[in-house]
Amino acid sequence: MSLLYKTKEEQTIEVSIEILEDKRVVLDFYSDCGKFGTHEALTGYILTPERLLKILQDERNSYSDNEM
Repeated sequence: MSLLYKTKEEQTIEVSIEILEDKRVVLDFYSDCGKFGTHEALTGYILTPERLLKILQDERNSYSDNEM
């Protein structure tokens, strides 16, 4: 591990999932890739359940067996 930053292999990615009152799904992605292992926001999405399902179904052929 570098003194300032973790190597790509040492980094972890986390997701925070929230359901809003109007049923939309909020996905916020974070990683411990910041200086001294601090968590940094990577990206965020607000999707309807229908849109999230469509995204997951469209990509289902790209999953490996251990991801299902």
